[in-house]
Amino acid sequence: MMYQQKNIWIGLFYTAITVFITVFIYIPSISVDIYDFTDNSGVRHDTNVPASPEYRLYLESAPNNYLESGLSERISATSDFNQYDPLILKASIRHDVDFSLLKSIIKVESNFDCYAVSQNGAKGLMQIIPRNFTFLNIRNPFDPEENIMGGTLYFKQMLEKFNKTELALAAYNAGPNTVNKYNGIPANSETKKYVKKVMSHYKNTSGI
Repeated sequence: MMYQQKNIWIGLFYTAITVFITVFIYIPSISVDIYDFTDNSGVRHDTNVPASPEYRLYLESAPNNYLESGLSERISATSDFNQYDPLILKASIRHDVDFSLLKSIIKVESNFDCYAVSQNGAKGLMQIIPRNFTFLNIRNPFDPEENIMGGTLYFKQMLEKFNKTELALAAYNAGPNTVNKYNGIPANSETKKYVKKVMSHYKNTSGI
């Protein structure tokens, strides 16, 4: 018993050292988010690369392109691109948005990486920006169901506002005010490419 307790305290000590090094040494030069979870033995585990859904965001920092792309590539490489179909179908039925269109948006937004974080801080499967979390009822943007439901609700609002799929996609990507300003798809190449990619994937998967 004493040996087990000693091992737990040693584990806690090294975890604390790791967190200290990560937070106070590495963060000034490389910004990362820290995730943690406590196992059945009461031992807390901290990491900047969550290996399972048990990890929850503990310390949020500014986005970092290198870390974002690396995390996205690692998780996406092992992703089952059909694993979220039940949630996508649920959101599709609840908000009356085509299933294949929703799945195409997620494909382009995050490539089905529920931990994806963009350069501007958009998070999760449908890349929701933090200022929209509250009115979309999102508490944890990395929770697949919350993210998909929130993102679908927002896209549905854009569909109702612009009454055309391409314009709704442009508004989802660049914001409704930008679409209003240009009276159509914004001139910037990023939004044009985004709309084209989503529509191309949608047509390929839905047969329209």
